[in-house]
Parts: sequence; structure tokens; C-alpha cells
Amino acid sequence: MRTSKTKSLNEWLSQIEKLHPSEIELGLARISKVGNDLDLINFDAKVITVAGTNGKGTTCAFLEEILIQAGYKVGVYSSPHIQRYTERLRINQQELPENDHCRAFAVIEKTRKDTSLSYFEYVTLGCLYLLQQAQCDFILLEVGLGGRLDATNMVESDISVITTIGIDHVDWLGDDREKIAYEKAGVFRAGKPAVCGEFEPPQSLKDYAAKLSTDIRYAGKDFTFTAAADNWQWSGSKTICGLTPTLMPMQNASTALAVIEALELNIDTQVIRSALAQAKLAGRLQKVEMSHNTDVYVDVAHNPQSAQYLAGRLEVLKEQKGPDCKIFAIAGMLEDKDITGTFNQVNQQLDHCCLISLDCYRGADKEVLLKHYQASSHKLDSVTCFADLQSAYQSIINKVNSSDIIIIFGSFYTVSDFLTFSQG
Repeated sequence: MRTSKTKSLNEWLSQIEKLHPSEIELGLARISKVGNDLDLINFDAKVITVAGTNGKGTTCAFLEEILIQAGYKVGVYSSPHIQRYTERLRINQQELPENDHCRAFAVIEKTRKDTSLSYFEYVTLGCLYLLQQAQCDFILLEVGLGGRLDATNMVESDISVITTIGIDHVDWLGDDREKIAYEKAGVFRAGKPAVCGEFEPPQSLKDYAAKLSTDIRYAGKDFTFTAAADNWQWSGSKTICGLTPTLMPMQNASTALAVIEALELNIDTQVIRSALAQAKLAGRLQKVEMSHNTDVYVDVAHNPQSAQYLAGRLEVLKEQKGPDCKIFAIAGMLEDKDITGTFNQVNQQLDHCCLISLDCYRGADKEVLLKHYQASSHKLDSVTCFADLQSAYQSIINKVNSSDIIIIFGSFYTVSDFLTFSQG
């Protein structure tokens, strides 16, 4: 029988999945107990905690690129991963080897004793342990769910960020923006800096910040951005002009720049221009090279807010391709998302849509997607259902030409499946 020291990463993950009755259980009592024992509450590095309905990953990606190009050592913890578990942790944009994660899990297992940890709590502790050893200058923590009771909120941060506030995870966070904003504002720290990238922050967020005397900067009030045809500019206490447009949301780039300003870092403007232009993140309007000459993109837009942004980018891409461009979509989503609302946002930019079943926990069947699609606005006549992604893709390939665009969107599982398929 193998000892814990020789378990593979897959064996560890399989074990961790079975430890706790729920994949998600919000609350800080369990993880804080183990975190305290391992001294994972306070870090020597500057810790930036990033919460929000959408834009957490891209905001972290912008910050990561800026800080690295400025010469700092940067660790990022994010979730979920798309293809590999090791994507969840990167040091200066490099994933750590599986053996390092196994070593961290062995430490967590020995330390937790009889404390039951959820999957997310366990992997959060493992990544925090590795971040502690990495001796970074900055650590970016992407909140998994909500904020106030999320496992990452165990860590004492130096600056807190909220990107956007939308309706998502209603079973956990509530069904209106006031309730959701309250949960996300739980990442704020008394008297410490915070940045809010949401243009219309709910009152509950403002009240939470005021109660803690948080030194908060608000989008549209303390910082803003304006876009032209081929460039954009950001304004806070100073203005940065001539920024290159990016496929990732400028709203999140703007939020990242507000964080840099709040940290009082004297980073050269040219470094910022270069970093924003080069920042990227897997699964966010990511172009995938295929064996044919039709442009293929993947995007993890899975709620109305992210779908609205995707629709805007598809409109731009369509204009760039010319009047003959048609957009063919493949959509796969989880059943607990606002599927109708997501289609409401993106339908108008599509010319054909394939709905697929997801064979995973909470995955929506194609017939469920079709029912939501039929309840949405801007419906197309050309909608078909497929049992899986591969059959949907093969169907599309027979219809497209070089002037068209294929977009695969929805759940992280959908994007993961396609990226795996594209590499086969």
C-alpha cells in the first residue's frame, strides 16, 4: 500500500473529494483552525484579495503582469482550473510541479487531524502553504465564492478588491445585488485600502466599507477610463494615455490600475502600457488554433453579466471580419446558472447555436438548455441540440468558411473539454 508521501496528485485529489460531505461549505471556522496551526493567516508578502461576480481572474492577470514586469515576484491563487489542477497556483506565471502540491497536501493532512475540510478548503490551504514558502513580494488571492465566508478570507490582506456585482450563486449568496454585495464586501479590512470596480455599487457595499473605515476607491468617482477607436486612457490621481485595447475587459484593467495606485507603487508608465497589452488569461475570449482557417474562440461566460461583455466583443470581431461573417456558437452550461438571462445577452450576435449536454456535476442536459433558450429573447431559427461537444463541433465545421467565427462558451467544463479536444 502506498504511503502518503508517494501518492500521486490524482490520488490526493480523489481522497480530498471524499473527505467532506459537501464540495462547498461556506465558513471560516474549519479552515482557520488548520490555517492558524500552519501560520497561514499573515504573510510577509503584500496580499491582494480579489472578489467579484465577474472579472476576478482577468483583474488578477492584469495585476500579475504589471507587477512582474515591474520586477516583483508574484504568486497567484485562482480557481477553478480549466485543464490542470496545477493551474490554480502560479509563481511568476509558472505552474508548480505536481510533486510540490502532493508535498503540501501531506502537510495539510498531518496538520488537520480530525478537522473535516471541504475540497476547496483543502486545496486553498495547500496552495497557501506553497505560497508561504515561495517568499513572494505580492500574493493575489482570487476569491472562490462570495467573500465574507470564502476560504481565502482567512488570510489577512493588505488591500481588498471587488470587481463587479451581478446575480450568480443565488443559493449561496442571495438573490439580489444588495445581499450579494454584502457577502463580497466581507473581504474589506478595517482601515485598509480597497478598490471597487463596480460602476453601480449597492448600498450594502458602501455601508460595509464605511463601517470599517475602509480607505476605498470607487470606479467612476475616484478613477475612470475612456476608450477611443484604437487606444484608451485611465485617470486616477494621474492620467495614463495611449493604452492598447485588449480583448479582456478594460473595466478590469482599470480596476487593476486603481489597485496599483492604492499600493503607492512608483511603476514606470511604459511598463504599465506594455503589461496591459500583454496580459492574458486562459478561457477569456481565448483564440484556439485549429487545423482549418475559421477563427475559433473559447470563453467562460456563464451568467448574464459576462455574456453581455462577450456579446460586445463578438460584435467587434464580427465587424472586423466583414459583412459576410457569421457566428456559430456551441453552448454548454451548469443547470444552476441563469441560463435564460445568459442567452438573452448573447443571442443577438449569433447566427447559429448548438446546445450540448454537460456530463458533470450540475451539468445541464441539452433539453434543459433548449427550454431556457426558447424562453429567451432574440431567438434564432437555427438552433440544434447535440449529446456532446465533439458532435456539435463536427456539425459546424461542415458549414463554416474563413470569414466566419466559432465561439464555444459557457461553463469552465465546456471550455476545458474543447481545449482538451483541440489538443488531441
